Amino acid sequence: MTAHTDERLLHRFCDGELTAADAAAFRARLETEPELRRLLQDLQRLRTGFAATGAAFAPPPGFTAGVLAAARRLPSRAELREAELGAGVARLCRRLLVAAAVLFGLGLLWHAGVFGEGRGDSLQAAPGDVQREMDRLDVRIQDGGATAGRRGRGGR
Repeated sequence: MTAHTDERLLHRFCDGELTAADAAAFRARLETEPELRRLLQDLQRLRTGFAATGAAFAPPPGFTAGVLAAARRLPSRAELREAELGAGVARLCRRLLVAAAVLFGLGLLWHAGVFGEGRGDSLQAAPGDVQREMDRLDVRIQDGGATAGRRGRGGR
């Protein structure tokens, strides 16, 4: 188990908050783990010292050093500010990437012609040209496609 979990278990054991099964398992660990047993004794001495009124109390050895070491592991104000700025930059980058993806998708749709209504690159013909082409196709159909066989595919 981690030191943090053991510390929480020690406090819950001393406060009588563990279930009977958990307390029995913790007692078994105390018998096999001398370091855990030492931590329990330190905690009990600390609690006794706080409970005693007016009695001289000395914290367990290493208490102050442990508190200072834990305080040194905390991030500094500058590190917290830097982490906050880093999160803001990451959020901005994600938003820019989403915007770029949306614009890219719209560009693809535009290029595919989804938004192409009214564009100048569509095929257009005058009404007379359409009528002449329809007449020519009617003649070919009536001839049975004989002119198409003589001219080859797509020829005029």
